[in-house]
Formats: sequence, structure tokens, C-alpha cells
Amino acid sequence: MFSRTENLQTFTRSYPVVSLFILIQVALFVIEQLNAFFNLGFSPLSYGAAINLFIGNGEWWRVVTATFLHYDFWHIAFNTFALIIFAPALERMIGHAKFASFYLLVGTLANVLTYFTKINEPFYGQAGASGAILGLLGFYVYLGRFKRTVISADDARLVYIFSAITAIFTLLGSNVSVFGHLYGFVLGFLAGFIFGKSAVPFTRPFNTGRRPATGGRVVQTSGSGQMGRIIFYVIVAFAVFGLLARFI
Repeated sequence: MFSRTENLQTFTRSYPVVSLFILIQVALFVIEQLNAFFNLGFSPLSYGAAINLFIGNGEWWRVVTATFLHYDFWHIAFNTFALIIFAPALERMIGHAKFASFYLLVGTLANVLTYFTKINEPFYGQAGASGAILGLLGFYVYLGRFKRTVISADDARLVYIFSAITAIFTLLGSNVSVFGHLYGFVLGFLAGFIFGKSAVPFTRPFNTGRRPATGGRVVQTSGSGQMGRIIFYVIVAFAVFGLLARFI
């Protein structure tokens, strides 16, 4: 479920919304870096980060755009990596439109709630997909507790482990939006009661450019098994390294 074995063609075809969100945030990050080097006169962070002073002055689009903006390489690298690992399964389980609505809703509301929590700090700013990504984890926790027929016990256990690791580094990190992470996770969990009602078990797409011999139906695969768990623990190690690199 969380081990990515799809090739690029299969990934973009099977998870178009995830692919679009990744493309948007990477493109905006590249533009930000080009502006820093060549002074293009346009900074996505300047116009789109969720800065309280500007939001208070009516620039409410910032609570939406901030989800797709990132401050540095490790920031976008970790969030893009987490998006690639955790988002595809959910897009397949609840459908493209519902996933897009869920991701944008959770990310935006997390920024809105953080704004009101920090409303007395006009120069407080935040950016990044972390709130929405924590929402993914919260949604999976909901599935693990209330929809156990659509997520295996092993996959649910891995979600709990990664959620715990993220919580630890959220509390220890010096440049982390604690409220953004907290609100994202809680909102994702609560959104499960709405978006999770029609969730179906994850089915891995056929990983070639040809249709499978089953007449075009998606081939149902068994659990990721031992290899999947090994891959996940490698992912966890990479995530820990990425988080540490951001805080050192």
C-alpha cells in the first residue's frame, strides 16, 4: 500500500491528482529558486505564504496557496517524498475528486485555524504541505480504527509508527508549525467520517503500459508483506534523516 512500485507512466495515470499537486509545488519551488538567483521580480513565497499580517489585510488566498509553497530544499524534499508515499493509496481508495477536495480542504483549514491561533502575531508566517500531509495520516488513523476492512493491520501499524515519529519531531523542531501539524492531523481524522464512508480497499494498478490479461481490470495484489515492511522502514530512516537535517 505504501511501497511505490509503479513506474512513472503508471503513477501519473493512476494518481493524476497527486501527480498534479507534486508538479505544482515543485514548479513553484523552482520559480522561487530562480527568482533568488536571477531576480525575476516574482517570488511565490512573497505572494502566497500564509503571513498573518497580509491575511488580516484581506489576502485570504494565502491560506490556500501556502500549502504548495516551501522554504528550502529539505522542506520540499521531505514533503514531496511523504506525498509520493502516502497520498496515492488514498486517491485510489476514495476517488480522484474526493481526494482533491479532502487534501485542499484539510490543508486550507489547517492554515486558517493556525492563523486564528496566532492572530496576535502579525509577522507569523507559514508555508508547506505538512498540514495536508498530516491530514493524510489522520485519515489513515481513522480507517485503522473505524474502517478496518479497507486497511490491513500491518499498514495501520505503519501509519501509527510514522505518526508517532512525526509527532516527536513536530514537538522537538524549532522551525515547525506545531499548530499547523496538529490541526492537519485532527482535521484529517475528522474528515474520515465524511470522506471515508465510501472508501474501498487499495488495489495496486497494473505496472505496464499494456492492459492486463484480465480484460483491463485492476489486479488485486496481496499485502506488501515482509518486503513492504522493509521498504517502509527504509522510508522511515530516510524521513528521520530528512527531519534531522532540517533541525540541525
